[in-house]
Amino acid sequence: MEVKQVEGTLLLLLSNLLLWDNVASVPMCAMRNGRCFVSLKDMFHIAGSLSHEISQEVSGMLTEFKNHYAEVHGLQNTPVTSCHTSSLPIPANKQQARKTNYEVLLKSANTLLSAWSNPLQHLQKELATLKGVPAGVISKAKTIKEKDSGLLEGVRNLYNMIGNGETENYPAWTELASLQSDDEDARILAFYNMISCLNRDSKKIDIYLNILKCNISKPNNC
Repeated sequence: MEVKQVEGTLLLLLSNLLLWDNVASVPMCAMRNGRCFVSLKDMFHIAGSLSHEISQEVSGMLTEFKNHYAEVHGLQNTPVTSCHTSSLPIPANKQQARKTNYEVLLKSANTLLSAWSNPLQHLQKELATLKGVPAGVISKAKTIKEKDSGLLEGVRNLYNMIGNGETENYPAWTELASLQSDDEDARILAFYNMISCLNRDSKKIDIYLNILKCNISKPNNC
């Protein structure tokens, strides 16, 4: 890749990274000839930190949702049904992720983020129509959607830059009808299952990106 192409890619990445969770206030680039540059190390540091924030937000949303509806709808002991991403051949836990090629980890994070892009739009929209839903849950859904969009854009650009250019391939989400059911109990269960799946996948993304962050920042101490 020519130097001008690399510089252009880095500037595009930086413009997207500056949208990530108000990082504009953080000194993260060096000026040279009036232009701003950021290293791959910085990019992965931001991605890892933001993915951890998102994972915590999702966990908090799940807890608040479950606690609010638990007594009436018995969600505490309700098992989660299959998630739309369950069939993806990706590392299932930190142990597997540590043994996985770095490019595959980045691809796995990109695939999961892409698979949740459309569902998160519907989650935010449909939650607002659910009877008695806590304001905190709606607020968290909005925050998660915004942060996830920024993270997807950054990770996608990183993968396009250092990956092998494979076309994205992720499973479709087909549960919108369940979120719009006339049966309120069925709707609540559908939301609970969806948020539980999002929680599971957000933890995986957090693991993948922070392993990459660590190996780039401290390659001999991860």
